[in-house]
Amino acid sequence: MIPPFEFKTNPVLVFGVGKISELPALVKRHGTRLLLVTGKSSLRVSGRYEAMEISLHREGITVFHLECSGEPSPEMVDEGAARFCHDKIQCVAAVGGGSVIDAGKAVSAMLVQEGSVQDYLEGVGMTPFDGRKVPFIAVPTTAGTGSEAAKNAVISRVGPRGFKRSLRHDNLMSDAALVDPELHASCPPDVTAACGLDALTQLLESYVSLKATPMTDALAESGLMAVGKSLLPARRDGHDMEARTGMAYAAYLSGVTLTNSGLGVVHGFASSVGGAFAIPHGALCGTVLEPCTRRTIERLKEMGDVRALAKYARAGRHLTGRKGADIGGDLEALLSLLRDWARDLRMPRLGQFGIREADISDLAAQTRCKDNPIALPPQDLEDVLRERL
Repeated sequence: MIPPFEFKTNPVLVFGVGKISELPALVKRHGTRLLLVTGKSSLRVSGRYEAMEISLHREGITVFHLECSGEPSPEMVDEGAARFCHDKIQCVAAVGGGSVIDAGKAVSAMLVQEGSVQDYLEGVGMTPFDGRKVPFIAVPTTAGTGSEAAKNAVISRVGPRGFKRSLRHDNLMSDAALVDPELHASCPPDVTAACGLDALTQLLESYVSLKATPMTDALAESGLMAVGKSLLPARRDGHDMEARTGMAYAAYLSGVTLTNSGLGVVHGFASSVGGAFAIPHGALCGTVLEPCTRRTIERLKEMGDVRALAKYARAGRHLTGRKGADIGGDLEALLSLLRDWARDLRMPRLGQFGIREADISDLAAQTRCKDNPIALPPQDLEDVLRERL
């Protein structure tokens, strides 16, 4: 019998090659005064920014422009909101990678909120976030974070007292996600790889999560199959639209599944390590994914948790295309693929970002296992970091 569950997703998804042409119509559902949030240079270099601005102006839309660089900090969000709060913005559209989309989401909220975004962050601020925002459209240019489908915006302050925390509310989900794989074509191979492993991590962690449902399982399985077929071709040839479309689809699904069933210990490290050191989120996920998965599987074997092990085995089949139902072989195939991809896609060592042996104990102590199918003991968490130094 199917157990009761809830499910949340975007009111509108527009997906497919060339669909960027529908951005003006999506904006005009909310008004004609648009705050367009982008990264610093990639859209301009590709020539897409000018074309997008012309198409918006042609439809009578007044465009205000905010450029963001790097993962959004509280200061970045607060300054952006303060700059445009008197311009009667009717819609915010963020066109860029996951950090740009998170910045756009947070700015869309803070245009109508009081104080600093830091006041509303989980585990940091003391003010409940009521979900009010300016209507928001997400247009991803990378296939990774799934932020276009998620109900949170990740805000970071990097350093010794740093944090990586979420502004979160069901209403923070984008009012429309416009996913055009053509916008991903200029994404460099190394960024394609790191983003792809982030999407894979989110699909795998949400699939085996303690909060997984039949709905999230079905979507995660579809996404895992798409990653297995598309990640390496997309990295090899950025203009392979079949591969780009597969990864765009997988990344979107990863945002849907993480929103509805949560994540595991890899993203626990993303919060603890990512708050203390300036390491790209996708690279961090990609580098610790295999050792985290291996240790989780080992602990599940000790506990005799056949159900969770069977899900990991199915994930291995979906990613590798293995036939049959040999759980032991499927688990080894999964771990082998994760090891090979971390090596072949050149995931960095943690030591490259300044992490040292002396940091390991504190970082492990700050790492939560979230909705991992089993909580890893502190020694396992330390061993993961030590293995990837």
